[in-house]
Amino acid sequence: MAGVRHLRIIGLTAFVLILIVVLHQTGRHAASLVFAQASDQIANKHRAKSNNGAQAVSGGARVGTHGNGDNPVVVSNNLVDSNNDEKTDDAINQEISKDQSEEGIKKKPNEDVQGKENGAGVGAGAGAVGGVNGDSSGSGSSDVTTNEKGEYDPQADLIKIRSLSPMTIFSKSYCPYSKQLKKLLLDKYEIIPTPNIVELDLHENGDDLQQFLYEKSGRRTVPNVLVGSSFESRGGSDDFGEYHKKNQVIKLLTDWGNGRLQVSKKDTPSNA
Repeated sequence: MAGVRHLRIIGLTAFVLILIVVLHQTGRHAASLVFAQASDQIANKHRAKSNNGAQAVSGGARVGTHGNGDNPVVVSNNLVDSNNDEKTDDAINQEISKDQSEEGIKKKPNEDVQGKENGAGVGAGAGAVGGVNGDSSGSGSSDVTTNEKGEYDPQADLIKIRSLSPMTIFSKSYCPYSKQLKKLLLDKYEIIPTPNIVELDLHENGDDLQQFLYEKSGRRTVPNVLVGSSFESRGGSDDFGEYHKKNQVIKLLTDWGNGRLQVSKKDTPSNA
């Protein structure tokens, strides 16, 4: 009996040992499978990130797969992907081209407009606005207004000159009375728009223009001031000197200008 019991104990012990070995091997195999799956998932995540970076360069979207062929991964660049149709994209491209064209036009000098303005100034024979000493500069016109016969037309020229400003001062660059008037009006008063000053001695047809001006305004000498729509002379240096002493310059110029002139007195010392 003792021998049989001893054999049973040995057999049971052997069975337990075999069972332990089997369970241990099974556990190792299961752990290996879990580790392999985890490693595969990590590798696929890295591959997806890498594909996303590559698509940012190429500007497209691509579908990738895991190493085991399952679970497709969509790799897309959200910064450059467009859901617009072809018509919408074409419209956007046209707007971009339009903006670029407008920018080019803005940067291009407007030579035609400048040429017309320069031609108008020369054709009018108008000099620059006088400074403190009344030294206005002007030049003769090489493109003066002419009639059908090709002759100088003082009436057309005068109309063109008057259109440049509501107030015109006809002057001569060397005349002391002209200098005195320009100094008074330009130094002591703010006149908007700036008076147009025409130096008759520098005008190509100054003599003819002055003669016609006498016929229209009634004043033969310079300076000769015209204001508003009337061709009537508003006076010369002595006249405006009196207007200034009586504080009438602002009122008179405003009335004569029919609302087209803004006149104010500049800040000057009280004894000026």
